[in-house]
Amino acid sequence: MNRFLSAIANDLREVVRPVIFLFCMFELVSFSNALLLESYSITPTHTIYAAVGALIGGKAVLVANKTPVLDLFQRYAVIVTVLWRSFVYAVFCALFLCSEHVVTGLFEEENPVVSLETLARSLSIDHVAANVIWLFVSLMLYNSYVEVDRCLGAGTLRRIFLQRSTPTPASH
Repeated sequence: MNRFLSAIANDLREVVRPVIFLFCMFELVSFSNALLLESYSITPTHTIYAAVGALIGGKAVLVANKTPVLDLFQRYAVIVTVLWRSFVYAVFCALFLCSEHVVTGLFEEENPVVSLETLARSLSIDHVAANVIWLFVSLMLYNSYVEVDRCLGAGTLRRIFLQRSTPTPASH
């Protein structure tokens, strides 16, 4: 039982950073979608969609981290690793978001095919392209942070950006 709780705690620690990052990213996507649709009001519904998207994305990142495919380019230059991880995370996020739509359809007593057809009809290619660009660029930023932090030593960037620094006297 203790091992089980330890595994759950470890998974929660691993998923917190991507969920917070993805929540901010989905808020930006939601805001830009509202602007593109010339709907200049941001409602609490947008925030709820961003939170649900972040949780689904965090779940996708957690699952992707458990697969060996993520480390295929680990021995190459950091930029290759960042691009590969961003691609894999984006694919996992897209798969998870589509599967969540299918599951929701099943709860509404649709079959999976009808659910996917409804999803395909409700999306425009411009909307999907804009969201994919946002997702990929955001994941590149996230993975760049993770890789630079790994290269400098785990926690170094957090200490640099989040700890209060003591001012040094100015030299004359």
